[in-house]
Amino acid sequence: MIQDYLEAFNAGDYRRVASHWAEDGVHQPPMGPEVRGRAALEEFYRQSSEAMNARISDYSNECHFAGDHVFVRESFTVTVQPPGQETITLPGKGLWIGRKEADGAWRTFWALARIDQPEPAPA
Repeated sequence: MIQDYLEAFNAGDYRRVASHWAEDGVHQPPMGPEVRGRAALEEFYRQSSEAMNARISDYSNECHFAGDHVFVRESFTVTVQPPGQETITLPGKGLWIGRKEADGAWRTFWALARIDQPEPAPA
């Protein structure tokens, strides 16, 4: 599930990214308001990732399963290139909860992400 999500994100396949979310999924991104529902999540990923040319790398996680739920703590590197600006690479962290749905697929239903700000340049 996680590897397919990362491949889809980096390939710009936002419909496939959204398919990893429950219909009632809620994402609290690092900036901006929370995003609710699979269709809204697909559009959020499309708009924010395409505008910033975002890519994820150096992904690692720790998963804990409890019945039909999984709790995931993750770390990653996100590389973005805002229009007209230099490429920026930032570390990020996240927490998400997934559940096994009726069709047997594991999907995220709640996620919180943060992007760390770059260290200031020495004076």
